Amino acid sequence: MGAQGDFSRRVFLGGFAAAAATVPVVTAQARASAADTTSVSPVVADDAGDGVLLHWLDGAPATTNGAAWGVPWARGKVSKGTALALTTASGKPVPLQSWPLAYWPDGSLKWTGHAIAADQGLEKTLRLAEGQPASPAKRVTVDKRGDDVVIDTGAMTVTLGGSGDVALKSLTRGSRTTARDGRLVLRLQDQPEEHDGEARQSSWTGAVTKATVEQQGPVRAVVRLEGKYTLDQGPNHGNGDRQILPWTLRVYATAGSESLRLVHSFVWDGDASKDFVRGLGLQVQVPLSDEAHNRHIRFAGSERGVWGEPVRVLTGLRRDPGAAVNEAQFQGTATPPVSAWAAQVRDGYQELPLWNDFTLVQNNASSFAVWKRTSPAHCWLKGAGFGTRAPGLGYVGGVSGGLAFGMRDFWQQFPRALDIRGAAGDAATVTLWSWSPHGNAMDLRPYDAHGHGLDLAYEDNRDGFGDPRGISRSTELELWALGATPSRERFADLAEAVSAPAQVVASPQTYHGASVFGHWSLPDRSTAARVALEDSITAGIAFYTKQVQQRQWYGFWDYGDVMHTYDADRHTWRYDVGGFAWDNAELGSDASLWYSFLRTGDAGTFRLAKAMTRHVSESDSYLAGRFAGLGSRHNVVQWGCGSKEGRVNESFNKRFLYYVTAEELVGDWMRATLQADDTLLKYEPLRDILPATDKAPSRLRIGPDWYALVSNWMTEWERTGDVRWRDRIITGMRDIATFPAGLFTGEGGGAVGYDPRTAHLVNLEAGDYKGGYNLAMAFCGDQIMFEVVELVDVPEFRKVLLDFARYVQAPTAEKVARYGFTFDPQVFKTIYSRVTAWAGAELDDASLRKRGWQQLQSDPAGRPWPAAVTVDGTDVLAPVEEIPAGDFATNDFAQRNLAIIELLALAPQEAP
Repeated sequence: MGAQGDFSRRVFLGGFAAAAATVPVVTAQARASAADTTSVSPVVADDAGDGVLLHWLDGAPATTNGAAWGVPWARGKVSKGTALALTTASGKPVPLQSWPLAYWPDGSLKWTGHAIAADQGLEKTLRLAEGQPASPAKRVTVDKRGDDVVIDTGAMTVTLGGSGDVALKSLTRGSRTTARDGRLVLRLQDQPEEHDGEARQSSWTGAVTKATVEQQGPVRAVVRLEGKYTLDQGPNHGNGDRQILPWTLRVYATAGSESLRLVHSFVWDGDASKDFVRGLGLQVQVPLSDEAHNRHIRFAGSERGVWGEPVRVLTGLRRDPGAAVNEAQFQGTATPPVSAWAAQVRDGYQELPLWNDFTLVQNNASSFAVWKRTSPAHCWLKGAGFGTRAPGLGYVGGVSGGLAFGMRDFWQQFPRALDIRGAAGDAATVTLWSWSPHGNAMDLRPYDAHGHGLDLAYEDNRDGFGDPRGISRSTELELWALGATPSRERFADLAEAVSAPAQVVASPQTYHGASVFGHWSLPDRSTAARVALEDSITAGIAFYTKQVQQRQWYGFWDYGDVMHTYDADRHTWRYDVGGFAWDNAELGSDASLWYSFLRTGDAGTFRLAKAMTRHVSESDSYLAGRFAGLGSRHNVVQWGCGSKEGRVNESFNKRFLYYVTAEELVGDWMRATLQADDTLLKYEPLRDILPATDKAPSRLRIGPDWYALVSNWMTEWERTGDVRWRDRIITGMRDIATFPAGLFTGEGGGAVGYDPRTAHLVNLEAGDYKGGYNLAMAFCGDQIMFEVVELVDVPEFRKVLLDFARYVQAPTAEKVARYGFTFDPQVFKTIYSRVTAWAGAELDDASLRKRGWQQLQSDPAGRPWPAAVTVDGTDVLAPVEEIPAGDFATNDFAQRNLAIIELLALAPQEAP
């Protein structure tokens, strides 16, 4: 797949071949525990002396806008407050800023976050070790001036508004103001596109209500602005009486940099029946002073393509102005003096048109167009340029400087647009549209008036629950204050920096050696059977990568997701069948990708995992509103299902992205999951299945519901060190340990009472051992429990967990010997194969570890898929690939991969 594929050229420098590379076999060792059992210990991280080796995910980039990442540390290895320094492979110090991301229970550092400035550390490998970090030549500084916040990088100065309707007051380079009056803008209309009546439109401005300095150097500054969109009335901005869509805007600047990164996120709280977003973006003014023929517009295309033209075009005329003029117009450099031009051009050039307005429109994932016109009173020339997938970069300015501006995931999250208006005047208005006004309005209404039943459409019938209020979406933007029109090569480099941001990562051995994220293995290709297992993971990820492209799984709200189940009769995924459509990371598809990345370091897998986590955390989850802290089960529309549960939104699967990239917005998402405790008072998961009870304020299943809450609490505890969250885990553990049936407690798959105030669980004394525990461990409940019992020492709960793991897949004779009777837990073999193997690892019982592998291998859902085949001709609209195995499902892909990865860690000696 080339640059026209799902990811940019840079992403595939590593390619999926990396996932198939030979990696040393990992052998688990037994260790003594408080319960006098044994379990698996991790391998030692790769040797970098006393430090950690790091590298750029896709190889050393040509340019960066700065970089941030996280590094894990083994328990007790690095104490809080330890200084860390960064050097290149050649020994050159790199200025570094570090901060804690998470702590082990003993107070030592578990994860640290790090940032370097733009265009720093551009060597293949880097080394992080204890020591005093180098200081930048000029540190970035942050000052509060009244409500305003001023950031000085040494190369530019940024003034942010802490209140009012202007978020970005100015961006200056030297004595020149490159941009000013930056506003967040919103356009709404009150009717959908096809409505018979004329839609009324309104304009809104993002009014700033708060500014918080989160980091202030020396290498990186981070400022968080907050506000709401306020209705514009008359000629004024944001002075109306209605507010909508709470938003945050994080602004990042690094020492010595001429670039600014902005991360905008909004929460939907509108009325889907009458609020239709027509446009959403950032609008700035760019002062211009160069002559029209020395003012230039740039747009980036695919394959490093560049569209570049001046405001007044001198090439292609009936009379040639001269080779030097033609070359300067093409390259974006200053032309020779007018007096040096050919006489006829010199005397008549002012009669030539001034191209005032320019637009790049990406209304779908397959094509974009460049338009230009002389004024709003005249027509657009819509054939100025065209291509397939624009990386989302533009420029307006002249030989004395200008503004480059970019938007990440540009074509993937269509409809997008880059607008330039007034380029022939004293100031151009630039708008980066994260939702383009040049396409249809955003429509968040449900796809039908009611649900269609679990038995047929696999869809919960809860009218009014397909509610988008509380979901969110984010957009990453970049601005550059440039001293001149960039060369075409430089502009193409900047486009790559936007479309595939450079990411520093550690090696799989480093992640694994720190013993983070539970039990997982490095690739093992020591036998033919294990090669086949590893190849099945690689082939599955490659298949989904192609499916994203072939099935066009893109769009503002949909990008990052995949589909749930295939319809072999129609040769398509069940995009229109209730709960079989969008996957919403059902059964851990996001975790499956993250574990695959951690063990291989593959860049393509990283991009898939990152996009999926971002999608699930925004489109499928609720940051606010009546479902705050919960997420939506899979459906035709992302948020459309009537089932709202904590398992969809649990923090465990967000931790991968947060700790690997140190991205602050992910931290916001994880903290928002803590609202689920109180939301469960209104919407308990089993309210439609079991009769009401007065034995507790609410009710949930131990798994996956309580496990999801545990992951939220565990994450907040390790991030902050606040033991209140640990104590909530301990409370539940001790309660479960008192239940006679332990983790086999409860009807409906494990129902117990729950009090969000105290975190106590209540035995409802109904349905013990009756089965239905198939989903208890399906949403990474096993990994959550495996990890938390190593962090929280509650021996009585560990015993209960071990008892459950030991007997959940045991034959009848063993259950009768243990309990005096037999029962059927009704669990999926593949999901519980690693639970059984964990019991074998804990008890040092080879037969149990072997049983885990047998459960996987005897389960049809656990068998690797056959190779994909192409379907073409009249059976399909366009050629596609599918698995020749009937109605295959993403659930099987995710759980099979997770099982292989865990079993190789828990039972390596018993592996085939």
